[in-house]
Amino acid sequence: MARDRDNPLGDLSEVLLVTIGPGELVWERFGHNALWVRDPESGFDRVYHWGLFDFQSENFWPKFLQGYMDYSIGSTSPPPFFQFNMENDRSIWVQEINLTVAQKNALVRFLRKNDSEGNRIYRYDYYLDNCSTRARDALNTVLGGIIKKATEGEGSGKSFRSNTRRLLQMMPGPYLGIQLGLGHPADEEISIWKDMFTPMALRRHLNTLNLPDGTPMVLSDKLLYNSSKTKEPETIRSYIWFFLPISASLGVLFATLGYLSTLEKKTPRFFFGLLGTLWALLSGLSGTILLIIWFFTEHRFGHWNENVLQFNPLSLLLAVCFLMLTVGGRLPEITIKLLYGVTGLSLIGMLIQIIPIFDQVNAEIIALALPAHLGLLWAVKTTMPFLSGKKQA
Repeated sequence: MARDRDNPLGDLSEVLLVTIGPGELVWERFGHNALWVRDPESGFDRVYHWGLFDFQSENFWPKFLQGYMDYSIGSTSPPPFFQFNMENDRSIWVQEINLTVAQKNALVRFLRKNDSEGNRIYRYDYYLDNCSTRARDALNTVLGGIIKKATEGEGSGKSFRSNTRRLLQMMPGPYLGIQLGLGHPADEEISIWKDMFTPMALRRHLNTLNLPDGTPMVLSDKLLYNSSKTKEPETIRSYIWFFLPISASLGVLFATLGYLSTLEKKTPRFFFGLLGTLWALLSGLSGTILLIIWFFTEHRFGHWNENVLQFNPLSLLLAVCFLMLTVGGRLPEITIKLLYGVTGLSLIGMLIQIIPIFDQVNAEIIALALPAHLGLLWAVKTTMPFLSGKKQA
């Protein structure tokens, strides 16, 4: 049956929201989704999906670091899309959305316009404008705004940080990096509307909604492929009891090396200085990066970050002091003042948690930083007369 380009779909057509579960790579942990539109009469059969990027594109990394990330929409035939995701062992669900023929054709026009020259590229935001929010917004537009109306004022009991922690919890490295880089804005409770920034949440929430006439928004929800190994975590596993022993052990090691350094032997002083240099350098660089993110980038969820009290640029001066111990066997007297400053800021960062406006969810970061800072302070305070050269063992 011949149809015009603007209205290619008929009574037998379907609009399906495709949800792809988490994958093994960091950027796959949040899932993916697409809108699949098909009509057996006209032969129209196309998958549209957003959030596409290319590491090799011009200035990708400088833009990424600045928070100006250009992503795009793409369209493809269904077989390669589904084959690719099944080969990567990612679960696939398909929901049929309850739309009229007029709404389906309006959606096709909307998608085609998005997937046209001059419109494909958009400014990506990992929480506010991604593959899932774009699919949500497309459906919301053709449905006259009823998805947003039903969910914008409803709290989800979650935050962007809680969702991020849950989905990254099996990847300690990326988990730590992102937990360190997220600031206070990531801790605000989000509405159900905003919770749909992940494809899995969008799928779940749409299953609970009805159209104005009382009929379900989702006519069916089918699992097409079930991953054998990569599942969406349901709860958050805190790393505090993983980070705390590491930091405490580091603090004890500092204290031990500090004591051994008083015996006027070169080897303990060298390793005390080396370890102190590495810790201070890591702390200082981390704090510097956090401040750069806060004040000089568009990564809005990295702003107002209390973690700069745990890892701050002041430690870079400490790195210089401990480097002098490593190379010359003596520690400058200013070291103890710097350590009081670094450790004091870390303690303040813990104590201000009782104040509501400073209740950033960063107990894991405090557990990673504070014990090591305390151990280093104690080691230097008790051995400073020996390490500065004023007193001989």
